[in-house]
Amino acid sequence: MEGRARNLPVPDVVGLPLPIAEKVLKNAGFAGARVVYEESYEPKDRVLDQTPARGSLLEEDRPVEVRVARNSLIRYLPSVYQPREPGETTFLRDFLWIIQHLHDGVSRRLDSMHELFNPYATPPETLSWLASWFAISFDESMSEERRRRILKEAAVLYRMRGTKSAIIRMVKLFTDIDVEIEENRWPYRGLRIGVTSAIGMDTMVLPEVSMSHTFVVKVPISYEEIDESSLVRLHHVIETEKPANTNYFLQFAGKQGVTEDTGLMRVGVSSGIGLKTQENAHG
Repeated sequence: MEGRARNLPVPDVVGLPLPIAEKVLKNAGFAGARVVYEESYEPKDRVLDQTPARGSLLEEDRPVEVRVARNSLIRYLPSVYQPREPGETTFLRDFLWIIQHLHDGVSRRLDSMHELFNPYATPPETLSWLASWFAISFDESMSEERRRRILKEAAVLYRMRGTKSAIIRMVKLFTDIDVEIEENRWPYRGLRIGVTSAIGMDTMVLPEVSMSHTFVVKVPISYEEIDESSLVRLHHVIETEKPANTNYFLQFAGKQGVTEDTGLMRVGVSSGIGLKTQENAHG
């Protein structure tokens, strides 16, 4: 039946320290371990027993119960609170086991805090939080593997943020597209009449730009080959990574932008509307 949990063989974790036993169970495909403390003279956190036993089949979404050696806090109380017989179960001892579980849970989290900053060890739910440290945002369609790969390089790229190399690498990480960047270039200037010279259809009116603050991103595929989500992601990456005072232009394969100063109708410079228009043809 679709969506049903698989039955997996339970590995043997008896005799292992608890942190190692939990990793063994996780690597075997199980959700984790259900820890039960038990008074024992064995070393602290040593697994004494497990349920079910080694080799048994268990659904992968169910935890394996492990009994772990631990000294109860009741030992530190006055003798009047001590059990009459060694190993005797009392309400107070069971209650103190709860306190120890809560305390040890916080301690284990603090001991493993360094893993929160490791892109390949941090839990999936903290990836977006970690990305915010580098001013990176993920969209919902991005896989967990790609997010971790981006975060792995984020620290190095953050030091070069805004440079040509950093933008090219970030575009590759987010879109898998190998782009080229040509700095101090802009394909059009002023008023450009299109092929059919139809005003309002294929005519562009662009503001004057400073060539020192512009760059062209050359995409090695045609506009028809790129899907909408990749195009949106491409624009988002460039907008996020480029210097704020710069402008960019996407140039797809098969599309050559005009870079010459001549050959364009520029209002107030080489032509006049309603007066006399000079036309320059390009072969």
